[in-house]
Amino acid sequence: MSNAAPSRHATRERGYERDAEPMFVTSETRERSTDEFPLTGRTSSGDETGVIPAFLIDMALHAAIGATAWYLAPGPTAVLYGILVWLGVSFLHRTIVQRLTGTTIGKCSYGLRLRYADGTYPTTWQLTVQWFRGGWSCFDLLD
Repeated sequence: MSNAAPSRHATRERGYERDAEPMFVTSETRERSTDEFPLTGRTSSGDETGVIPAFLIDMALHAAIGATAWYLAPGPTAVLYGILVWLGVSFLHRTIVQRLTGTTIGKCSYGLRLRYADGTYPTTWQLTVQWFRGGWSCFDLLD
């Protein structure tokens, strides 16, 4: 047996025990309220630059697809088709695609991902609620 100092790793991790049984330690996760919004999006370095341009890219994409449907739809209900396609594409892009990939096309162009502070990604339900809240906030701006 030697009286040598423990390695740096052992010191940093508050020591170690020889012949101890290995144990699985779960990381502590904090409880989030169901009402908490995910972060707007951060790069791996923690920057939030590009959030507004990313939103504008996504909004322009959704509007362009809706305008194309409006242009291609025949008859007097073309405007209705354009609005429904715009809302449908917006919903699918901001909930389903974002849930599967962790980002949207606009966010991806700036290297952003939507996630909580603990690193987890929002669920489909949370993204759906956020989409409806965003739509409702548009009506609040008109007041």
